[in-house]
Amino acid sequence: MIEDFRLLNNPTILKEKELFARIADGDEQAFKELFDDYLPKVHRVIYQVLRSETVVKDIIQEVFLHLWLGRDKLPEISNPSAWIFRITYNQTFSYLKKQSYREKSQALIDKNPDQKIYSRETEESLDLSEINQIIHKAIIELPLQSRRIFQMNRLDGMKPAEIAQALNISVQGVRNSLTRSGKHIKDYLAQHGIIIPQLIIFFSFL
Repeated sequence: MIEDFRLLNNPTILKEKELFARIADGDEQAFKELFDDYLPKVHRVIYQVLRSETVVKDIIQEVFLHLWLGRDKLPEISNPSAWIFRITYNQTFSYLKKQSYREKSQALIDKNPDQKIYSRETEESLDLSEINQIIHKAIIELPLQSRRIFQMNRLDGMKPAEIAQALNISVQGVRNSLTRSGKHIKDYLAQHGIIIPQLIIFFSFL
């Protein structure tokens, strides 16, 4: 009871519960406030476990995408910080589990090329997989230059300054292209009934 009383009267928790309530109503500004506050904290936790900047970035996206897609349940959360870190650890160790499974599966495939390997983990990640497929289709529809900039940034891991130098254009031009691409992808997802803050999409470009 004492612990519950402390939670109910903790100013930080009260503020975060207010943000959760606003996010539940689809408030993207509240989502940005929470994202900006927790990004370095979540990054630190994931990196301590995985030690891979590229993978860290992907899992951060999954954490906040999970939060946004399940936003209708946020008002029920009594301790937002604990909930966010639980999701972070779950996503991180889920990645490790899948990575271990992939390595074991590849070893089996190398020994038995004709054997098919199946896992329910594929079904469990279906929602994210479907979203990624739609994003891939949206990327294909981008103008050639925009698509090239996206691929250099997201797939090759190049920073805007590196892309600008490689393509002989300004860094701001690269950033503007990535911003337009993010808006295009967001609009394309919306056409398929998936509403995601542009912040999540834009984060993947930086």
